[in-house]
Amino acid sequence: MKKIKYLILVLFGFCSCDSFLEVNPTGEIVNDKLFETAEGFEEALYGSYSFLAREPLYGQNLSYYIMDIAGQYFYNDWSSHWSRHLCTYDYKHMDLRPKLDTVWTTMYKGISYVNNILGNLSKKDSTTFRLYDLYKGEALGLRAFMHFELLRLYAESYLKAPNMRGIPYYEKYSYEVAHFETVKDAYEKVIRDFKEAERLLTKHGEYFDRKDELAGGFVLDRVIHMNLYAVQALLARVYWEMGDLEKAKDYALSVINCGFFKLEEKTDVEDIMNGVISNKETIWGIYSEEFPTFTRRTMYASGGDYSLNVKSGYEDIYNEDKEGFDYRQDKWFQVLGDYEATGLRCMKIVDRYKVKLASRPVAKLSGLNMIRLPELHYIVAEYYLRVDDQDNATKYFDPVLRSRGLNGFAGREGMKLNLKHINNERRKELVCEGQWFFMMKHYEMTAYDNITDQTFQPSSAIYVWPIPDSEFEYRD
Repeated sequence: MKKIKYLILVLFGFCSCDSFLEVNPTGEIVNDKLFETAEGFEEALYGSYSFLAREPLYGQNLSYYIMDIAGQYFYNDWSSHWSRHLCTYDYKHMDLRPKLDTVWTTMYKGISYVNNILGNLSKKDSTTFRLYDLYKGEALGLRAFMHFELLRLYAESYLKAPNMRGIPYYEKYSYEVAHFETVKDAYEKVIRDFKEAERLLTKHGEYFDRKDELAGGFVLDRVIHMNLYAVQALLARVYWEMGDLEKAKDYALSVINCGFFKLEEKTDVEDIMNGVISNKETIWGIYSEEFPTFTRRTMYASGGDYSLNVKSGYEDIYNEDKEGFDYRQDKWFQVLGDYEATGLRCMKIVDRYKVKLASRPVAKLSGLNMIRLPELHYIVAEYYLRVDDQDNATKYFDPVLRSRGLNGFAGREGMKLNLKHINNERRKELVCEGQWFFMMKHYEMTAYDNITDQTFQPSSAIYVWPIPDSEFEYRD
């Protein structure tokens, strides 16, 4: 971990990602010495992960902030705050639109960095570096992931309109403007990149169960890399979005059955992801020392221009289908009377130890969780419901409930598991992870803002973010 911290400081503390390349006066890309060695490629990959952990992307906006305001979990109590327009899906408002535009431009910047890594790898023979396949697999997985996220935000859902305009899919570092793909074609490229990443990572072998001294530190802490199981879990998410539940189930089971991930104990729910990466449930996380600082000022501290409050009625969400004691409701939502924080706060991702200036008793990686095991259980359960296999649906759904302190559906007299129950659990479990808005879009749910008492029917106006106007300035 010391090496990781050092490399991230080098890349982002004293220089920007733009140092990955130089541009001469004619506009031609001139690579520097970074890509002459294996260590240089590793530094570039570490830099790409760290870039994703910044505030414009998953350090804030795409995890618990913009995404979960749009998902109707949170709000800011300043009446003039830009988030009020997000709660009512007024995406064109002058205070909100720049926030959404920044997500687009920042994500494509991240894609360009990864394409630069891939472009330089292509100039090397695959035998040049011992971990060549690993570098390429991780980079391809990152490129697929970032394009997939843009698709989910700025395009119609695959189920609704596969032939509508999607997004540009950039496959190389270039100043050329890529054309817009259809939603279907863009999804095909996402799957292509993910499957090539899967092939490369499977071929090379994974390191969850061993340490390879010859490979060096890059193979350690695989959970903070785009590892084989992360690729498979994300493919499950992609196929779920496409409505291909059988393929989604198959990929989800590959990860569930691999043996490296387990559901947390119910008594440990408080410490699953409060500023740290779960050492049991997380399939892919991003290392970040700054993440607890971001969440402290937004989720813990109250009353500021960044501060997010829990919307009233959150108890109703957790009381739905409730049998047993839900440790999530008890531990993640607390009424505080601290100097910085008063009233109800959502503490799920707040590092309680750093807030109290205390030492964490158990060493865990600081950072954010990108995809966790419960999501895969929900996908498998949903598939078995689709094929009318109630026994297997509850077999995969109930362990998540029990790990949170609730009774499983298998033992509930007169109640059968259905999709509404699964989605209720998704809403409870995925708070602060930026996923519920996508569930709403996938199932074309009605949205309700209880601050303004407005109900919004599902439509493109709610579920498709506007693409920045600048994206069309140089197009025919």
